[in-house]
Amino acid sequence: MTAAISISNLGYRLGDDTEIFTSLTASIPAAIVGLVGENGIGKSTLARIIAGQIRPSAGHITGAEGAVYIDQLLPHTEDSVATALGISDIRSALSTALAGDAQPGDFDVIGDDWDIEERALSALADLGLTLDADALDRRLSTFSGGQAMRIGLARAALAGDRWLILDEPSNNLDEAGRARLATLLRDRTGPTLVISHDRGLLTSVTTIVEMTDQLRVYGGDFDNYEAMVAAEEEAKLADLVDAKKSLAIEKRQRIELETKLARADRKAAKDKENKRRPKIVMNGLTDFAQKSAAKRRGDKAADEAEARSTVNTAKDALRRDSSIRLDLPETVIHSGKRVLDITGRALAQPRTVVGPERIRLTGANGSGKSTMMAAIAGRHDTGAPIDELFPNLAVTVPVSIGILDQQYRLPPTLTVMEAVRENNHSLGPHRVHEVLAAMGLRAGRTDQLCSTLSGGERFRVALAKSLLQDPAPQLLVLDEPGNNLDLSSLRALVTALDGFGGAMIVITHDDRLAQELRLDVEWDIREFLAPVRVDVDREVDEDRVEIPKEGTYARS
Repeated sequence: MTAAISISNLGYRLGDDTEIFTSLTASIPAAIVGLVGENGIGKSTLARIIAGQIRPSAGHITGAEGAVYIDQLLPHTEDSVATALGISDIRSALSTALAGDAQPGDFDVIGDDWDIEERALSALADLGLTLDADALDRRLSTFSGGQAMRIGLARAALAGDRWLILDEPSNNLDEAGRARLATLLRDRTGPTLVISHDRGLLTSVTTIVEMTDQLRVYGGDFDNYEAMVAAEEEAKLADLVDAKKSLAIEKRQRIELETKLARADRKAAKDKENKRRPKIVMNGLTDFAQKSAAKRRGDKAADEAEARSTVNTAKDALRRDSSIRLDLPETVIHSGKRVLDITGRALAQPRTVVGPERIRLTGANGSGKSTMMAAIAGRHDTGAPIDELFPNLAVTVPVSIGILDQQYRLPPTLTVMEAVRENNHSLGPHRVHEVLAAMGLRAGRTDQLCSTLSGGERFRVALAKSLLQDPAPQLLVLDEPGNNLDLSSLRALVTALDGFGGAMIVITHDDRLAQELRLDVEWDIREFLAPVRVDVDREVDEDRVEIPKEGTYARS
């Protein structure tokens, strides 16, 4: 039986000595476990350490030997399907053996996995992707984000009884894909650690591990976790109220003491003036009174300082809200202003966006939504020929446009500061610091390379870069904006975009997010598509797609 994961005094620092976390200690039970925490806290780094992909700076882990890690950035890699499935070495050894050139070590690599290709293709088919053996050599970047995540889930299905670590597995998945993910978790015999902010997914776990500056284990699913956290916060708020009352009492008592001492000083001064006692006696009494008053003042000041410290400690114990707080640029557009025109052979009538409309673009994974977004943005580097999917497509965007795609594209060799200012060189560093701090990016990150950021941090920087461009955008195009965001940041993102005065086109499979963003107009991607070999109706109804071979196109 797979053991629990034991984490002892674990620490990790980046090469530039940036501390990610320190002294983490916990025992993670061999169950279906959800790992939650703020963006940038180090969840993915912890997962990679558990899986043995990187070494910790301090401490050690036991019980996770042979763990399988499915990276949240899988859709953005150039790895082959076989590499993502973890079968490249076995396939290579099989090829050598079948050619009659096998070495003894090749048979050790193959083991009992002579049918690994067939099992891998079957696992893919179970997840809605019908591929042939040649497609195992295709790069993941030629698939849509949802398709790439399904390939990752096929790797999970091959993990057996080993620990499985899923990093934001529901990102990019449509409704059918999320249902298959739930089935995978339910049917697994081995333990699973799920890093996620997806409330629906987290209701299917049996334990929650919360990562802050420490690891805390809560029994039950996400609903139980939220109830326990709420109870803890209520108790902490009660402690804060009591501490403030005690501080108020100490302040009042200090004022009363000062009033009494002031009266005594005035009386002593009057007695001395009236020479009611000998001078030597009066001087002695004055000296004694001053020393006594100083001691009483010191004692009372110490009591008040202790009460104030208790208040500060109670405040620090409360959970901090590191969510996005951002005043968007002035983007209001007139209700009659044309923002976007789309015409094409497949369209029965042109599509037009006028004024601050909010549109949701819908469709199954791989049906072409991100490719349409790229067409609107004027980008042709997606790997999918736009003309083949959308014949004679003509897009006119007469306003400034801000783009946030699934990849949160950032120059990997630039620092955060350089990336944000790339499209607006007149932007002052102080403004960049101000906006990124308001968006919850931890201090010191602006000098960090974009390639080292977590998914949530990449989102914040990419959004800041888009919103701080010159001129400010009047059309926002957002592709799965909820991916990689923690819950508080997602709520605040909704609040921030609620104040956006321009038009928005959003791809999201999250119905709740669509409702909160008030996406009251819906475009179905099938209305834009040319007739192709993929049966889109079948894809939507059965969610099983015959993926075209590389070199034709891949719908994003």
